Amino acid sequence: MFMAGISKLVASIMTNELSIDKVKDKIYPWIKVMFDPDEKVPDSNSEIELSEDDSPVNQTWLGNLSIFYAFDEGDYFSLILNRQLNSTWTLEKLHDIAVSNLERDIEYQYVDCSFGGHGLIAGGDHEAGALCLPNIWEWCAEQNNDDLIVAVPAKDMVVMVPSSDKEKLPELKKLVQNLFQDGERLLTRQLYKYDRNNKTWTLFDTVN
Repeated sequence: MFMAGISKLVASIMTNELSIDKVKDKIYPWIKVMFDPDEKVPDSNSEIELSEDDSPVNQTWLGNLSIFYAFDEGDYFSLILNRQLNSTWTLEKLHDIAVSNLERDIEYQYVDCSFGGHGLIAGGDHEAGALCLPNIWEWCAEQNNDDLIVAVPAKDMVVMVPSSDKEKLPELKKLVQNLFQDGERLLTRQLYKYDRNNKTWTLFDTVN
């Protein structure tokens, strides 16, 4: 699998051996796309394949989305690498700390969107990270009184419609199509369904 659009992030950390303990309060979940070698990578001029130790720590979320872990250096974010994990800092502990930091530091706003659905905004860097916050999705589902169909077409865009609204779903798909023509910070064409009763996610569809 290949990771797109992370060369700047990786370069910033590969030249600096950082202790997770020193930056633990500024580590956040960082959603990225994993591509197969034969897939076309949008919004990227190059892909990078790394050794296991030099690869960023990540775990699959759903479909082609994975959760990485980045710490905020002020002007940019740097990714935590596998070689920085140890018996003290496991993937599970890193994830828990990152999610806790996100809940503490980032304010999400639930907004109306021009296409008829709703979205989450959080300043531009952490919108996609909302996928790691179960409470937000329970609340969003309550506001819609329905299951949700959710798109994460870009790093700074999370949009949704009620799953039973057959008029708004085509508009959501059209939004994703248009964004992939000339958008930036692109992530995925996949759509995901949030089941409000089971509080689970499934892959719903892919926008062509």
